This record gives sequence, structure tokens and C-alpha cells, in this order.
Amino acid sequence: MLELKQQKKLKLSKYPYTYVRTAVMKSLLFGKDDYHKMLKMGFSEIAKFLQDSSYRKEINALANEYSGADLLELALNRNLAESFKKLVRISPYELALLIKEYTKRKDIDDIKTILRGKFTNANEKLIENSITGAGTLSFDFLVSLIKKESIEDVLRNNRLVEFSLLEDGLNDLKEKKNLVSIENALDKYYFSHIIQFSKILPREGELFRNFLLEEVEISNILTLLRLKKARIGKSVAKNFIILSGNRLKDSKIIRLAGLDDLEELSNALGNTEYRNAVAKGFEEFKKNNSLITLETELYKYLLKQSALFMHQHPLSVDVILGYMFAKEIEVRNLKIIVKGRQLGLSEKFIENQLVL
Repeated sequence: MLELKQQKKLKLSKYPYTYVRTAVMKSLLFGKDDYHKMLKMGFSEIAKFLQDSSYRKEINALANEYSGADLLELALNRNLAESFKKLVRISPYELALLIKEYTKRKDIDDIKTILRGKFTNANEKLIENSITGAGTLSFDFLVSLIKKESIEDVLRNNRLVEFSLLEDGLNDLKEKKNLVSIENALDKYYFSHIIQFSKILPREGELFRNFLLEEVEISNILTLLRLKKARIGKSVAKNFIILSGNRLKDSKIIRLAGLDDLEELSNALGNTEYRNAVAKGFEEFKKNNSLITLETELYKYLLKQSALFMHQHPLSVDVILGYMFAKEIEVRNLKIIVKGRQLGLSEKFIENQLVL
């Protein structure tokens, strides 16, 4: 973080070759019609559909060792990792640096996956099959973390976040027997780091900064929704807020954290730009006590913002960042469809969880 504060503004030029290659990768993303087709397919038909798509290479490479849902989920993870690494390979140094900083979110996701696996005493192979390796930490290094004897060993050797930032969370784990504080500390590190990095971006990175601020706000809102649902006190809830450094947005989220319950939070969010997502989500919450629809609607809002990047600024860094976010969402959607079909869930139930 100190290095970022001392670094001069990053120089970003026009990179037509990289932008055109990204546009080609974007053209391979599935559209709504593709998802609707898959929702009407059986499991084997979905597998064939994916095998005939841009996921063909990874599925074929893994088919000798894996089958069924395991094969498809592994292929999705490998494809995501390869897509991000390809962007780095086809980008000049400055642009590659920006991409790498963004992909650290996948490092955080993988570390969380390892921690959850350790916490639940999951089989090492199961944990390994669940990580993506789509960030800056190599797949082999992540596997070495899986082999560590304890959660503390994983935290001390993670190579990304200083252990001192995770110690309070580790103490909470020992006292309360949950990972909430550790995971929150990891999220705080990532968003604090990427927002600090965004400050060295030139004018061309302004939309990216605004997108990050929006993402932090939505992440905070989702955290507050879960905490209010669990009836966690507002004094404790404030400890889980990620501050963005934007005074207006930070004061807004602190005020929301100070509300008494889920109903008050819902009413307050009804007066924001998220009103439509909140209205639909809370209607579903009252029916089945689940926040899934609300979370999905908020992610849809973010996806729309990334789509604007790609359409309005086709020859800028925003098309790359918009593609990366959209690719993450696609892999998330496909995993939901694969798992849903494997479990025999209804088409409507699966569709409600997709971000389209």
C-alpha cells in the first residue's frame, strides 16, 4: 500500500490491439437467449452445449480425469483463469499492471475458499477443485496453502495480505468459531488496495474508479442486509463496513449501518438508485426469508454498469474491465445452472438466481 501511495500517475495510452482482442473475447460471452436455452436443457445437453462453446478446450483437457458436474465446474474455473491470463499476455506493461490489480479479487476468493475448506475439514482434493487460480497467485501456490496444517498457517503464508491485518479476525475465529471477521478483513484489504491503486490512474481510469466505488457500496449494502437479517447489533455492524475514502458514499453507508433493523434498511434503500432491486428483493424476502433475489438484483445493477463501459467506451481501459466483470458473472451463472440441474432444481428457481 505504501508503494502505491508513492507511485506517480500510471500512464495509459491507446492500445487498439488489446482492445480489439478483448472485443473478440467479449463476443464469445453468452447472451440471454443462450441462458434461456440452457435452462430448458437436461444436464447432458448442457454439457454438450458448453463443449461446443469457448469452454471446449478446458472440458476436453479434463475429460479423461473428471466427469459430470465436477468436470464442468473445473473447466469453468480453468477457462476463467486462462481468460484473465490471456488479457495480461496481450497487454503492454501499464495495462497488464491494472489487470493484475483487478484480478487480486480472485486471489481473495481463492483464499476464502481454502479457509472455508479448512474450517469445515473438507477433503483437500475437493478444496483444490473449487479454487480458480484466476488471480495473481499461482495455482500451485494455492495448492500449497491447502496443504498447510491450520487456518493460522494459511493466513501467515498467504503472500497477499499482511498477517497483522488478519490477527483480530483469527482471534475472533478462536472465540466465536466462525470466519466472518477474517473474510471481512480480506475484503477490506482488497477494496482498500484497489481504490488506492485507482488514485494513480490517469483521467482515462475515472469510470473504473466510479465503478469501484459503486461496487464497494453494493458490497457494504449486502453485508448490512445479512447482518440485519441475523439481528447483529448496529454497533457491531459498523465494524464490517468498508470505507472507500469517498466522503459522500462513506457517510451514506455509515448512516445505513446505524439503522435498527432490516425493515428500516429496506425503507432507506428505497430512496436510492437501488430502489428497483430492493423492492423486488424484499418482496421475495417476505415470502421465503431469503436474500438471494435481493443479492442477485444488486449484482444485475453492477453488470449493467460494466455493460455501459463496454458499449460507451470501446477503445479504452473500461472495455477490458467491463469484460472481466462480465466474464466473472458468466462463470457464476453457469455454475448455478450446472449445480441446479445436477440437484434437479426447477427452471424458475435456477433462473431467479442468475445475473442476466
